[in-house]
Amino acid sequence: MRIAIDLTSLADNFSGIERYAMNIARGLIDLDINGKNTYILLFKRKIHPGFEQYRGKKNVVFKVWEGQNKLLFAQVLLPFHLYGVRADVFLFLAFQSPILFWHKGIYNTIHDLTCWDCPETMKKHMEWYFKLSIRNALWVSRKIITISEFTGKRIRKKFHYSKEKIILAYCGISEVFMDYAKGQKVPLSKEETDKRLEIRHKYHLPEQYLLCLATLEPRKNLPFLVEAYVELQEEEALGIPLVLAGRKGWNMDEFLNRIEEVYRRKIIVTGFIDDKDLPYVYHMADCFIFPSIYEGFGMPPLEAMAVGTMVISSDAASLPEVLGKAASYFRLGDKQGLKEKMRLGIRQKTPDVSVEEVKRRIGMFQWEASAKKIAREIDKGRK
Repeated sequence: MRIAIDLTSLADNFSGIERYAMNIARGLIDLDINGKNTYILLFKRKIHPGFEQYRGKKNVVFKVWEGQNKLLFAQVLLPFHLYGVRADVFLFLAFQSPILFWHKGIYNTIHDLTCWDCPETMKKHMEWYFKLSIRNALWVSRKIITISEFTGKRIRKKFHYSKEKIILAYCGISEVFMDYAKGQKVPLSKEETDKRLEIRHKYHLPEQYLLCLATLEPRKNLPFLVEAYVELQEEEALGIPLVLAGRKGWNMDEFLNRIEEVYRRKIIVTGFIDDKDLPYVYHMADCFIFPSIYEGFGMPPLEAMAVGTMVISSDAASLPEVLGKAASYFRLGDKQGLKEKMRLGIRQKTPDVSVEEVKRRIGMFQWEASAKKIAREIDKGRK
């Protein structure tokens, strides 16, 4: 069987959905140890470094197409190229398939229904773009992949979609986070101490800090977190800096510029964090805060949890499903509740849950298990 996997979005960004696409694609290839399938990997501009290891592998074919404008490429150039690809299955793991591409064997992934559930967090033209893309995906797909039971239920309820046509394949935790947690020793080795110092200098991190890692955009509810943090500063109830890590999205510069200079000095915006540095950035934080309004899954708090950092999260959407009893929750919109959790987090500095509970949650989310599930469904589909 010939399986084409769309990885073109990896050239433009590398947030949660691109990470999902990369890891599931690699998982499918690695599971096929006998090479019974041929995998046609589709890239834009260049082959992503995460797939260099498959060069020369007999059952892996690379196709690279040129393109700059994201919308033009996704909806005009990509379908043009796809019609020239000879494949039995077309797998779209990040964004949905182009509206102009209809073919047998399409599997689309729907990560969330933000455009319906939280349209106020998107620009209007993007809201309508995603609504059209998702409706089309539901129409043309053999089956739909979702990353949480929450999203699957929302799809079934909103579109009266058959449960049998939905594949639940969770996000996974990369080995780098678990390996890092296993390797931690007290006192720290000189090598570990030097590495931490290097990371602190690279991202201008203080000795103590609260951390939030997310794309800095409205859906992630960063203004709510910053307002709670500033109020704690005014009350002199919290003295350590707040670190906002991640690339800047829609409206964040305007919001940060409105904060009084005396408080803005204590808020550090790092920009994008390299994957290899993430375990250190998570682990050195006093606690990790995730105030999101809406998540299809929510990887950052799970990664922070994996390296042993206390997690404070909103109770929105899929987050209780993913984090279970291993996180400390505040009710979405309850600023006083968040402030109290932040005070408590600074005092405790360690998770108020058992190591066994954290391990149990982490064990539920493995890339290999999700890749196996998708592979089984694809195999069933050809029979």
